[in-house]
Amino acid sequence: MKMRIGAMAVSSAVLALGCMDVDGQEQLRDSSAALDGSARPREARFIEGGTIPYVLGFSPETGQRFGGGHTLLIPLSGTREAMDGANLPTSLHPELRGSYVALNSSLLQGQATGPFASQWWPHSRNGIADRWNSAVKDYGDLRSDPDNLSPAEKYDLLFYAGQARSIEPAAGAVTGERSQPEGPSGASRAPRATRVAGPTTYWELRHHGLYQGVTPEYWWGHCNGWAAYVVAEGGGPPRRDVRVKRSGNTLVECASVETGCVLFHMADIEALMTELYHHDAATFSGRRCETREDLVARDVYGRPVDPACRDLNPGTMHVAMTGLLGLGASSISSASSGRGRRSFVVDYTWHREVWSYPVTSFTIDTMAEVSAQEAARLVCSGGYQGADCYNYRFNPSARRFVRVAARYGMISDEVSPASLLLPGALRNVPPVSSELHYVLELDDRLTVLGGEWIKNPAFANGVNGKQMHPDYFWIPVRPQGAGEDGDDLGGSGDNPYIAYSRAKALLDLSRR
Repeated sequence: MKMRIGAMAVSSAVLALGCMDVDGQEQLRDSSAALDGSARPREARFIEGGTIPYVLGFSPETGQRFGGGHTLLIPLSGTREAMDGANLPTSLHPELRGSYVALNSSLLQGQATGPFASQWWPHSRNGIADRWNSAVKDYGDLRSDPDNLSPAEKYDLLFYAGQARSIEPAAGAVTGERSQPEGPSGASRAPRATRVAGPTTYWELRHHGLYQGVTPEYWWGHCNGWAAYVVAEGGGPPRRDVRVKRSGNTLVECASVETGCVLFHMADIEALMTELYHHDAATFSGRRCETREDLVARDVYGRPVDPACRDLNPGTMHVAMTGLLGLGASSISSASSGRGRRSFVVDYTWHREVWSYPVTSFTIDTMAEVSAQEAARLVCSGGYQGADCYNYRFNPSARRFVRVAARYGMISDEVSPASLLLPGALRNVPPVSSELHYVLELDDRLTVLGGEWIKNPAFANGVNGKQMHPDYFWIPVRPQGAGEDGDDLGGSGDNPYIAYSRAKALLDLSRR
């Protein structure tokens, strides 16, 4: 439904980003990729603002926290908007200011291209050390099914040949039935002492697998790394499997009769890129709620009392959807360039669990101006005794109010092993859609100042937007996080043995 309130329409030239066609002749002309490069960020437009950690778990025996983090990058350009400091649209993207925060009643949908469905490599299946396409699960057996070893093992065999290591379950680790992964695809068993292919596999099992000292919760995994990778990297997914060997500082594709080569399935390459982006540098807006869902205290209006659990302001979410997915913006990633409709990543859940997904589309189903009294009633719905349902008093600068019902689409990270053998464009995994219900707060010039989440007023038991909304959102800028060098080596947030230049060389070959 379009809203007629005299808003000025905002227009922008939008360029959709596409994928290159597969060219077999080009494939024959150049079947090698250099290994001596690294991620080269474009000219810096940010200042570092510390690290935003996500803690997945804690071992009381060792005092070790399990998780990773984003090195927070603050855009140097942009002006302060009326949302509070944790919810500035310009903290997400420096162009989300000026005309981008003016309500556009004709901008009701938008879609970005680029992100594709893949896998989130859960800890309960040993992260990227999972032999996802093999029935042989013994890490000491590298010969029975060499083409279907895990991504980490294949990387070790190619780049750390002859550096096998012994691994044992961590001291105090939970073993037995409680260590069994959940779900039908969890084929790993309780850890035991064994030999592994090399340092990449060892680190992955010890930090992102069943050897880490605590039993991983079902939601621990690489969803943030996968989401960052598919949003940040231009050029699309891998298009074919590649069998390679090293020749000095170059990767060379092998003929079918050659020996000493390693086969990388497309999903293996995706796993390596996912690991690289697991601990990254990103822009960020919103708040991280660390409280369990059933322990979140609420005020009389049904809003969380803890500001951190109020999460992302709906005004900021609206500006991001209409601005990045509708109008388009410049790339801020070091791995892509140009201008077009841009995806961003949300933490889909509003409580302590972290489920990161790329947002690629939005649709506004209802946009209707309401009075202050009606806005108060909408915000009050789902509240408790003592709530003032007649006077709207949350933003004293607000002069006009608009009720919005919208949907946003997210790319899935639940791809079966059979589908992982297909190119990303052919996996046929439908996007996941989620509803949003909110009231926007505007000034007299229709500038979005903020908003409040509400229940769906169309149904008595409709979606409660006070709970079903993103926790925060972010845009990956570069794969290197705190403590990592220019090639993403080192640090402790993701696998310190995987180099960006090497994984990117595999990705480049697979796209030819």
